[in-house]
Amino acid sequence: MAECVESVYSEAFFELCEEADCLDTAFEELSDVNDIVFSDENSDFVRLLASPLIKDDDKRASIEAVFKGKLSELTLDFISVVTKNGRIEYLPDVFEEFKKLYYKKKKIMEVTAVTSQKLSGQLREKLINKLEQTSGNKVILIEKLDPSILGGIVLKYSDTEIDASVASGLDRIKAQIDGVIA
Repeated sequence: MAECVESVYSEAFFELCEEADCLDTAFEELSDVNDIVFSDENSDFVRLLASPLIKDDDKRASIEAVFKGKLSELTLDFISVVTKNGRIEYLPDVFEEFKKLYYKKKKIMEVTAVTSQKLSGQLREKLINKLEQTSGNKVILIEKLDPSILGGIVLKYSDTEIDASVASGLDRIKAQIDGVIA
């Protein structure tokens, strides 16, 4: 079974970074490059790097003009290889795969907490501490507001969802009532 482009590139770059003992630096740099290059105001730069009409040397020169001195040689070379191979449009997906590998290696877990109101600082810290104790991982909490859940919380991480919202509780009660009446 053929691996997808983002997996091949992210795994190769991850292994190189591990060997060079620069995972943290590479993660930050790749994150920054992804944010900068794929922002709406820089879409022309991506089109330039993806264009088959532009010579590879000119693309490399453009990358160096923007990033030389701001990125390590390893990350700069990686961006150049991705560009040269006509895969620059896959960079956001490559970064997401790289992030998964990095988080797994560093025992970091991203958890999305959906609430109807913003969490207080104290409640946020309690939630993070509890999740870290339970999972054994460092937790990065991403907060999202959704007034339709009415109250409570929905936690999403990896392939898991814990729904302790008022709306889902009401839905369960409604289903039970409907089951009795029907």
